[in-house]
Amino acid sequence: MKSTLLVIVPKNCYTKIVLCFLLSWYGISSCLAYNVAGVVMDDESLPVDVATVSLFLLPDSIFVKAEFTDNEGKFEFLNIPSGEYYLNVSFLGFKPYSTEPFTIIEGDPMSHLPEIILRPDDLQLSEVTVVAQKPFIERRADRMIINVENSILASGSNALEVLERAPGIVVSATDAISIRGRAGVIFMIDGKVTPMSGPELANYLRSLPAGSIDRIEIITNPSAKYDAAGNAGIIDVRLKKDSSMGTNGTVLANYRQGVYGNGGIGLSMNHRTKKVNFYGGYNYNLGERFNDLRLYRAFFEDNKSIGAYDQKNYLVSPYQYHSLRFGVDYNLSPNTIVGVLANGSISNGHPDGENHSLVENEMQEVVSSFTTNSRSNESRPSYSLNANIKHTFPKGKQELTVDLDMARYENATGQEFITRYYNLDGEEYLPYYLLLGDLNAILDIRSVKADYIYPVAEYIRFEAGIKSSFVQADSDLKFVNASDVNQPVIDSSISNHFLYDELINAAYLNFSQNWTKFSIQSGLRVEQTVADGTQLINGISFNRNYTNLFPSIFLNYSFSDNYAMGVNMSRRLDRPSYQQMNPFKYYLDPSTYREGNPYLNPQFTWSFEWNHTLFQRFTATVAFSRTTDNITQVIGPVEGEDRITVQTDKNLNEVDYFSLLLNAPISIGKWWSSINSFSCYYGNYKGNYADTELNNGNVVYDFNTNNSFVLGNDWSAELNFSYHSREQYAFMNLDPRWGLSAGIQKQLFEKQATVKLTFTDIFWTNLPAAVITYTNYVETFDVYRDTRLATLSYTHRFGNAQVAPSRRRAGGATEEKQRAAAGGQG
Repeated sequence: MKSTLLVIVPKNCYTKIVLCFLLSWYGISSCLAYNVAGVVMDDESLPVDVATVSLFLLPDSIFVKAEFTDNEGKFEFLNIPSGEYYLNVSFLGFKPYSTEPFTIIEGDPMSHLPEIILRPDDLQLSEVTVVAQKPFIERRADRMIINVENSILASGSNALEVLERAPGIVVSATDAISIRGRAGVIFMIDGKVTPMSGPELANYLRSLPAGSIDRIEIITNPSAKYDAAGNAGIIDVRLKKDSSMGTNGTVLANYRQGVYGNGGIGLSMNHRTKKVNFYGGYNYNLGERFNDLRLYRAFFEDNKSIGAYDQKNYLVSPYQYHSLRFGVDYNLSPNTIVGVLANGSISNGHPDGENHSLVENEMQEVVSSFTTNSRSNESRPSYSLNANIKHTFPKGKQELTVDLDMARYENATGQEFITRYYNLDGEEYLPYYLLLGDLNAILDIRSVKADYIYPVAEYIRFEAGIKSSFVQADSDLKFVNASDVNQPVIDSSISNHFLYDELINAAYLNFSQNWTKFSIQSGLRVEQTVADGTQLINGISFNRNYTNLFPSIFLNYSFSDNYAMGVNMSRRLDRPSYQQMNPFKYYLDPSTYREGNPYLNPQFTWSFEWNHTLFQRFTATVAFSRTTDNITQVIGPVEGEDRITVQTDKNLNEVDYFSLLLNAPISIGKWWSSINSFSCYYGNYKGNYADTELNNGNVVYDFNTNNSFVLGNDWSAELNFSYHSREQYAFMNLDPRWGLSAGIQKQLFEKQATVKLTFTDIFWTNLPAAVITYTNYVETFDVYRDTRLATLSYTHRFGNAQVAPSRRRAGGATEEKQRAAAGGQG
């Protein structure tokens, strides 16, 4: 059967394309796109409802889109550009059917295909294997699955670009990954948490070809199986499986130019034989970062001004970062695999800062000034080791996994601060103040974890597991007043030696069952935390021992292939990171410093979600969460001190968070794909700090659009825009910000290599600025950072591209490593 469809192509089509592009994303369909319709019947001339009809573009059989037949067997594809196509039609119990190729050329804008007849399959139903295109978005009980293969997401050249195009995921200019605007995402590869973060994670994702990704699983409300810590969510990248033998790898290099230059190189390799898989990688990054902070700090008493500081602080941080990883998996038998994974890294930095401060009286008149020059030498080595075994029981297909982990994080930092005080004539009127700091910190993590999966039947299974982790932290900080070079004195008022021990024991039980249209998953996790902290310099200590239950339940129902709905609920907690608890002080100048709070309590969150999926592409999620003892960063006056400001973390009473998230992935012809997300949320904060009662919030809007364009001859381009409206974050009122980014890339050597040039935050507008208000203190600040960057990158893949990827894992110390990585251990 061959059908020719005729469409009329306007002579001024290309002019219209440019005009429509500027006016509207969708106006272009009026001059290039047409509609194709048809009907699917069975051999008894009865309509076939909800048959899958997939449209493919020739000559390369590129998947374009899929539709479902209605109760009359009808289907329709809208806005299809000219070209040669064919259809695949499938339905359970019938033989798959492929049409003859048909061509859309000059003719009617609305054309009907001849009637499609499906024939019954001769096999028994239990033997039928239906091969059909996976839907772009699938809803499972506890997660949303983005099927990357053959979708518009696969147009990215590497895994990081795929994530940038995934609905609801945002990758910032600094490679920070967030879900629905929430940072602190747990990142997984093939269900195993990766210990990588920052530039190491970004480089690994850049080295991973997009074609090796099968799907992305987004878990915004994790079940009882996962650590109770973290409410930002989980991103799990699932790689394609293949048993091919051989070696493959990736070499990459990049250079970024902003105010300062940054660059990096990386290598990853994988070698697989029948019994053994070796894998590893190395990354090196170096460059300079800067932070230009402008702030005005006004102090009050009884609503009357008593003075202010007008300050400018410029910090340049040269850095070098090395990371190395090596792992091996060995198949003891067809059902048992053991593995070892080692990671090591070292980060060296040399921050150098200059601070200039004008001192104002109550009449806002400048009466004096001071300057502070700071220099630091930082060295942060770390290493971790994981041993694991996975055994599948042949008879019942039960699965047992055991992980043993150890990790160490170190920090050795030397600091120097020199402050000079000047009168209005520019003369020093006080002796200079020289402060020397020496920090030595060690953080040790030990963990053991076991997970067991018991499938009762094909669609019913139980999961259970236990975990125990032990953490020891030792942070010794000495500050010396060296203003008198002949008689330096240890300043015990700001020095500290902090010891911290923490034991966490956990167990969970999970149950799941799937029916034809309905699925349920429920679980319960119990965690016991025993913690002891001591400040040796003043003898202050604390002890904590608490046990908590974390239930979760997920319900999903598919009303049809075009609409599914789900609801879920879970309880989570966030323990403070070790950096947040360490009472280490970092000085900006004598009037401003940052320190940890050893008395922080964990925050607990109840989360509820109501999600909807339309046409297996568009999603809408309504969510509510309540967090008690919310860990919140605050910047405010120090009680009992004169005009001293501290940045630290405090527990607020509670935060209520209401949100609406919409995702709309759109394909406009074969050359333009657009991933769009819109979120609207309201966060209401309650608490008290610095004699200021807090009970406020505001409605915040977020919009992100990521557009990819196929230009032909292995050229492609992208254009991305983001907007974040004004936001009230606790005591801080953040200004709106937006950013525009663009890029172009070329694939070389039969798509084995990629050269890419990108420009992020082109107008340098995606920068934080805010006003912080307390009863007797108001601060206004603007921050300039290297968000405006031009990046040139080169990626080259070599070897057998079909070699199965390695098992990326981090073992059982997932949460502990996340807390160690959150700002460092010192």
